Amino acid sequence: MVSSVHAQEGTAEQLVAGMDKADMSYRQLMEIMGVASGMMHEGILRQNKQMVQEGAETILTHPAPNHVPWEIMPEEHQKGFKASLVKFDRLLDRYTEATAEAAAKGDWPGASQSLQDLNTSCVTCHAAWKDRAR
Repeated sequence: MVSSVHAQEGTAEQLVAGMDKADMSYRQLMEIMGVASGMMHEGILRQNKQMVQEGAETILTHPAPNHVPWEIMPEEHQKGFKASLVKFDRLLDRYTEATAEAAAKGDWPGASQSLQDLNTSCVTCHAAWKDRAR
């Protein structure tokens, strides 16, 4: 079973400091996360536990971008974005782990619901912040 390796409490600075650094931007990282989510979706449709696990592993062990993520926001929005990063990282981990656990048990409707919860949290964060990014 996969599980999150990141700190679940604390500040955005602590969250990012606890991750490996990637040689990619925040946007590129989000694109990889989307591919991983898609792999989980396809794994559920195919009832393929391994696909779900692989996608979940990518999400749960994702690195930090090559810059601090809040730099994509204008100064006046950085504090709020930092708070959102911490909040949504917790949700990302919770729903990804729930999806992987349900799939491992062969509970495909449960895995599908958890993945829907994950997607809803992603869309909610994107809706709140995407148009503010520079």
